Amino acid sequence: MSVSQLNAQQYEAVHYRGGPLLVLAGAGSGKTRVITERIATLVERHVPEDAITAVTFTNKAAKEMRERLKHRLGDPARRLRICTFHALGLNMLRQHAGLLGRREGLTVFTGSEQRSAMRSVLADLQLSADNDQINRVLQQVSLLKNGMLEQADQHITNIRERYDALLARMNAVDFDDLMVLPITLLREHDTVRNIWRARSRHFLIDEYQDSSRVQYELVRLLAPADSNLTVVGDDDQSIYGWRGAEVRNLFQLDRDYPKLHVIRLEENYRSTTSILMAANRLIAHNRERLGKTLRSNLGIGKTVRIWCCPDPDEDGRRIAGDIKARRAVGDAKGWDDFCILYRASYQSRPVELALREAGIPYHVSGGLSFFDRAEIQDCLAYLRLLVNPADDLAFMRAIARPRRGVGDKALGQLADFAWAQHCSLLEACTHDALEHRLQPVLREFGLMLGTLEHMFTHNEPDDAFDALLERSGLEELIRRESDDEQLTERRLANLQELRRWWLRCADDGMALADFLQQLSLIADRDEDEPEGQVRLMTVHAAKGLEFDHVYITGVEDGVFPHKNALEENRMEEERRLMYVAMTRARFRLTISHIRSRRRFGKEEKSAPSPFLKELDGEHVRRVDEDHHSEEAREEAEAHMAAMRDALARFAKT
Repeated sequence: MSVSQLNAQQYEAVHYRGGPLLVLAGAGSGKTRVITERIATLVERHVPEDAITAVTFTNKAAKEMRERLKHRLGDPARRLRICTFHALGLNMLRQHAGLLGRREGLTVFTGSEQRSAMRSVLADLQLSADNDQINRVLQQVSLLKNGMLEQADQHITNIRERYDALLARMNAVDFDDLMVLPITLLREHDTVRNIWRARSRHFLIDEYQDSSRVQYELVRLLAPADSNLTVVGDDDQSIYGWRGAEVRNLFQLDRDYPKLHVIRLEENYRSTTSILMAANRLIAHNRERLGKTLRSNLGIGKTVRIWCCPDPDEDGRRIAGDIKARRAVGDAKGWDDFCILYRASYQSRPVELALREAGIPYHVSGGLSFFDRAEIQDCLAYLRLLVNPADDLAFMRAIARPRRGVGDKALGQLADFAWAQHCSLLEACTHDALEHRLQPVLREFGLMLGTLEHMFTHNEPDDAFDALLERSGLEELIRRESDDEQLTERRLANLQELRRWWLRCADDGMALADFLQQLSLIADRDEDEPEGQVRLMTVHAAKGLEFDHVYITGVEDGVFPHKNALEENRMEEERRLMYVAMTRARFRLTISHIRSRRRFGKEEKSAPSPFLKELDGEHVRRVDEDHHSEEAREEAEAHMAAMRDALARFAKT
């Protein structure tokens, strides 16, 4: 979109010159174009590049902004300061390290380095230093640094002081320090504050609704009340409260910046009117918002569909069937026109199974695929060994899950023996010539797999699978690995889901070897599929994306909105999350809920989400199962009629 194509509100936002500015940009309203065009306009008005600072929240977003400006401006774009909040903080720390007791070339500690440092601190204090304890303490220290811990006891404060001192001795900082320490610099050193205020004479912030309390403090120090601050954000899309984002930062702006001018971008270039009307009805129930109403320039479009299924498996099959129907009637060009969204990653399981059974290629974003999860990979390693005893890679995984005291040294010796005997590692375990102190353990492992192979060949499929889980020790391993009961139950449920899929295939006469081959063939087709892949992701991972067809699954009370949000009075953030999910759709939006769901091994009834009643209206249509089938048949018949007409026209020519 060139400057001549900007609508009136976008044009005003790009060229506004009156001081602090809030651009309240709705979903799909072209906010990225506005902020990049505003930066380009500043450069063309001869504002020095070094006086412009633009920040956002992800490296991907910063890179996209830089690329757009490079295309728009050419070489001057290289001199612009466009980065994430944390990259800006690191830039400040490196330039003024000496004022904080650091030296040039300081290191930023992430995950593993932070855990190692905290392990040392806890050991010095003679406290427990297991992984769970380290993670808990690091979380508490992070909350304390970011001002999110209302009452920190002396114990945590003491640990933080020792931890910070250790990082200082190692000339290091952690991720939280990239915000906290620059604030210290700006508050305590006038020279530093003057330098960076000059570099931020025009300070622009994208996705401001995702800012935290400490990030807002940094903004206030860099941009005084009468400065040229430009904030672009959407209070209706603030969905990261769980990691420190404060939607109230938007509401606070007019108090801290009395001359603040507000421009609303309400013309949506992404979604049809039906989708936007439903989304507007939903979000209007939030009280804590600045208020805007999106309108579409794409026409009325298809009504939003809501359907109900008896269980998650049927819901997954219905979504897969609908995707194939959309392709059949020409509603979509490629698989990547479709996206399936859910509140929590565990909900992908039945959808993945249905897509695989339907031969639909897919990719799981924002989390592990069901078949990439550790417990599934562990189980598949055993199954692969039963079919192919020469699969040494599967053996290496299976022998270690659970651990049987067979370490790297023993495995190396076993591999040498297998090489000399020209046999596989599994065959070596029961070889008469094997002499090793672990021979009883290895022999037991080999015999156990021989017994399981016989069961999968001759016994009932369910008995064989149950024996695998019990005799391998996989179930017991999962119960031992974590104190988190919910995590344990989810991992066990994943194994049961694989079991159910195996039983369905076995009931159709499929042998174990064919079952595993089907898995590998589907995986290969997914990787090589030229038309792209259906995307599966959590709603949090979908923010900023858009798709022609979107399915939101599992919209039930206690699932979406999440039960924890209900208990913690975070209903408004959950509603914003649902709003974000709905506004990912361009042309067709389908929302589904189910009647019953298995929780902790028991079947429980599920109630529809209260959100469904809130978004109900003339642009929403409830689709029962019979109507759904009839609708699909009608569209298929229409497609066939169109094909017959086309063939007839072709024949005449």
